[in-house]
Amino acid sequence: MKQVATEKRILCLHEDDFAYDQIRQILSDKGYFVYDYSDANAAFAHIYNEPPDLMVVSTKTPGWKEFMTRIKNDSVYKHLPLILLTSEETLTSLLSLSDLSCDDFLLYPAHKKEVLLRVQLRESYASSNLDANPLTRLPGNYTIMATIQNTVQQKNKSALCYLDLDNFKAFNDRYGFARGDEAIRMTARIITNVTRKIHADSFVGHVGGDDFFFIIPSHLTKECCEQIIQNFDLVIPTLINDEDRVRGYIESKDRKGNVQRFPLLSLSIAVIDLNITRIDHPAEVSAKAGELKKAVKKLNGSNYLVNRRRS
Repeated sequence: MKQVATEKRILCLHEDDFAYDQIRQILSDKGYFVYDYSDANAAFAHIYNEPPDLMVVSTKTPGWKEFMTRIKNDSVYKHLPLILLTSEETLTSLLSLSDLSCDDFLLYPAHKKEVLLRVQLRESYASSNLDANPLTRLPGNYTIMATIQNTVQQKNKSALCYLDLDNFKAFNDRYGFARGDEAIRMTARIITNVTRKIHADSFVGHVGGDDFFFIIPSHLTKECCEQIIQNFDLVIPTLINDEDRVRGYIESKDRKGNVQRFPLLSLSIAVIDLNITRIDHPAEVSAKAGELKKAVKKLNGSNYLVNRRRS
């Protein structure tokens, strides 16, 4: 079983030099878990697999500007704080850029107190002003509702998809919160990677707990949901003990305290296709999704269900 880091995670895109090594040491000594990358594409891929709490990007790194623009235009992780690491000599050229989209900057050589202060200020701002889920770093309820409203008003040909885990309470009770958190993180990675692969501008959010939300173009619904289910059912057994996996169920207490047998962890996706179902107000979405979720959860294993009613 993979150990999950509990430290705050910082992704650094940089070129190796003494000045950066000092900054990395400052962050590590303070207890931050630092991921080092010198390749912009590899760094971007890491963000989709294990999103950090904050990013530090050096202007000495090839492709730094393209990386910054790409992440700040990303439909899922554009809210992650980004600190630009630069030099006094580069400031003038940076001022001439019209699309500089970092959240803060640090100058080489950086002093310890300044590094820690700027990092902590960015963390504090993100915690108080953004609604990113602290476990998955995905956008939370405020952003989800705003995105739903915008999608409904623009009458986009989209599918609004609500995903949650089946028998998650029993799984959590059986294996503990740490493994439950890993199941949630794993689910987030699967959803974000599948939707990004199928449609780069897809939106993914984390409602809370084991509930997720994503938007995909209507014509890609079948491909996307089937691939999410396939990947989930392939990966999730790694979190289940051999004994439970072989017998096909887990034993746990129900809400009344009675020991019961529960099916292994699966997922359900309720899909509202705006090409089929007319939505006049965003408030209608959650009500229709609730009806669909009840229906899809009656099916065995991982499944998705598309609303076929037009109103």
